[in-house]
Amino acid sequence: MNIRTILVATTLILASAAASAQTPAVTPAQTLTRAQLSQRIEADFKASDTNGDGKISKAEIQAAMQRRATQATTALHQQQQAEFNKLDTNKDGRLTLAEYQAGTAITLRPEAVDRRMQQLDANRDNVVTAAEFRAVMLGEFDKLDTNKDGVLSAQEAGAQR
Repeated sequence: MNIRTILVATTLILASAAASAQTPAVTPAQTLTRAQLSQRIEADFKASDTNGDGKISKAEIQAAMQRRATQATTALHQQQQAEFNKLDTNKDGRLTLAEYQAGTAITLRPEAVDRRMQQLDANRDNVVTAAEFRAVMLGEFDKLDTNKDGVLSAQEAGAQR
């Protein structure tokens, strides 16, 4: 396999990975070894080389990218349908505003509440006094006010996002 073939194969893999962004090859909880990647490269190359000549033509690249795009589109549509079905609680095939809002409501996780309580409750008595609340909130303001002018600019506020 010459260097041009390797570069074309690598380009094809990168392009197909971008096209199939909805179904990533590696999720954050997984690992990928060099050997596993080599196996995937070989399999992708072989699948793309539809005429078996050991080379990938522009037409074969286009066909491979189109297959990946079609697969990604199908997966996305299935995910959208599943989400719609989950939101459509009365199963009439239509979403009302109430169904949509109920399905997209933000729910608090108990650990988030516990973490915020720990941040606010300086003396750990399981209640937050006005003084504790004020001290934490002003402390957060002071951290954001990097030029210490007592004014929180949009740039300073945006720097913490």
